[in-house]
Amino acid sequence: MRLAIADPPYLGRADRWYGSGRGHRGGIGRAAAHEAAAEWDDPATHRQLVARLEAEYDGWAIAAAADSLPVYQSFLPAGVRTCIWVKGNAVPSGSRVANQWEPVFVRVPEGRSAHRTGAAVSDVLTAGISYRHNYVGSKPYPWTHWVLELLGYRQGDEVHDLFAGSGAVTLATELYELPSTLQCAACGAPIEQRSTGRPRRTCSDACRRRLARRSRAVSV
Repeated sequence: MRLAIADPPYLGRADRWYGSGRGHRGGIGRAAAHEAAAEWDDPATHRQLVARLEAEYDGWAIAAAADSLPVYQSFLPAGVRTCIWVKGNAVPSGSRVANQWEPVFVRVPEGRSAHRTGAAVSDVLTAGISYRHNYVGSKPYPWTHWVLELLGYRQGDEVHDLFAGSGAVTLATELYELPSTLQCAACGAPIEQRSTGRPRRTCSDACRRRLARRSRAVSV
């Protein structure tokens, strides 16, 4: 099947982060400039993206900002699911009430929705934002793996990353079928195992500490 993952510039934030805007804290963390960034601040551009995905792909997913949910709901086709990514470590904003989640709109391919067609997966993911790629909007590896599971990905499917950006989605897709012993247990990044000694479970000291904190939290 042909599958697509779309992580476009977010509605209402496109020019700020990818165009002529100021970014965050005086430009820190701004993504690479895109000459057409301002077009993504127009709801019509997002509507056109949905129409293209419906016409060209068997299944697809779109990442979006929480406050764009009502806009998308006004034109999403019937049968498209709204899933939730809980970020937890989101970038602070000027609002007193911090936003910690984002919607992900998913068109599950026909024939892959029933329980018997694949492994069960939750429509809610809790995974922190990745700062590994120094790129605004870069998705962590668990996010892409979750989306692939929502789409019922199988070997032989085509997966198109429509907004490559940092390349994180494409890399995570390539890593999806790696054995778990070759992936970091904390962030999903690839691990080069040593030829001798105990196998490594994490890719860095930071991830080792993160995994230890998770284990302590579960045991409490």
